[in-house]
Amino acid sequence: MNFRRTIFAGATAAVLALTMAACGPQGSNGDASAEDYPQGNIEMIVGFAAGGHNDSVARKFAEGLGEELGSRVLVVNREGGGGSIGTTEAANAAADGYTLLFAPTGAFTSTMLQQDVSYEIEDFRSIAPVAENTFVIAVPEDSPIQEFEDLADATDRLTFSAFGEGHNTHLIGESIVDKYDLDAEVVAFPGSPPALQAIVNGDVDFGVQDVTSALPRIASGEVRPLAVTTEYVPEKLEEIAPDLPSIADYDLENALFAGSQALAIQSEASDELVNKLREASENVTSSEEFISFLAESGSVVPDHDQGEAWFTDYMPRELQRFRDLYEDLGIPTVD
Repeated sequence: MNFRRTIFAGATAAVLALTMAACGPQGSNGDASAEDYPQGNIEMIVGFAAGGHNDSVARKFAEGLGEELGSRVLVVNREGGGGSIGTTEAANAAADGYTLLFAPTGAFTSTMLQQDVSYEIEDFRSIAPVAENTFVIAVPEDSPIQEFEDLADATDRLTFSAFGEGHNTHLIGESIVDKYDLDAEVVAFPGSPPALQAIVNGDVDFGVQDVTSALPRIASGEVRPLAVTTEYVPEKLEEIAPDLPSIADYDLENALFAGSQALAIQSEASDELVNKLREASENVTSSEEFISFLAESGSVVPDHDQGEAWFTDYMPRELQRFRDLYEDLGIPTVD
C-alpha cells in the first residue's frame, strides 16, 4: 500500500511539474509573481509600422526597460486602424506582464470616436508616460504669411493639410479657422509624410505637422514655422526658430494638442507587478540618455498625469475634449 501511494505521489508530482513547465515563465495559474518577474522575454505591442517616430521611440525605451528588468523587451509592430489593431491585441492578452502596450493617445481618442473598437480606456492601467511630441503650424517657404498674425488676418481662400479627418492636426486647423472666421478647407492626407510634402510643395497654404517630421524641413528653410500647439517650445525647435510662439498666446487653448505615448498593461494586472514595471520605466524615462534621445527629435518626457492618472484622468479628459470638438466641428462619430 505504501509502495502504491509513493508511485502515485511521484506520478502526480511529475504531472504537476510538466504542467507548470508548459505554462511558461508565468507559472501554472498564468499570474506573474512580481518578485520573480520577469522570467522570459516581454513583448511590447506598438500599433504602428516599423521605422516611424513612434516605433523608434518605442525601441529606444524597450532597450532601456529590458536593461532595467534584466530581460529582453521585444517590440511587436501591429500597424493599422489608427492603433486599434495593436491595442485590441494587447487588451485581449493575459495580465501577466509579458504583453505590454506602447499606448498612443490617438488609439483612445479619435480612433475610438471613428471606429467601432472592442476595447475601452478602462481595459488598461498606465505604468508610466514615455514621450510627447508637439505639433507646429507651418507654411511653405515662399508663402506671404510670415507670422501667425498674418494667418489670423488672411482674407483669401486657404487650404490646410492634416493627417486625416478627425485627427489632432485636423482639429487644430479647424479651431484656427473657426476662431478667426477664415475661408479655409482641410486637405486630409493618410499620415505625416504626404501632409508635410504638401506644405513643402506649396500644394496647401498652411499645415499642422508633427515637430519630429518637420524639424529637418524647418532647418533647411523649406517650411516656415508659425507657432507650436503646446505651451512649451521643444529645445531643438527653439534652436532653429527662436522666439516661436504658442497658439495659447492667441487664446487657442482648446487647440493645445500633443501626440503622447505611455506604457500600459491590462487593468487586471496586480499592483505589485505594475509598481515593479513603473519603477523600471521611470528609471528609463528619467535617464539622461533617453531624455537626450527624445530631445534630438523635438520630443520630451511628459511631466503630467503620471502613474495611474494617465488612464484614470488624462485619457478620459482627452476623449471628452475630442468628442466636444467633433460635435462643434460637425465631424461624425460612431456612437
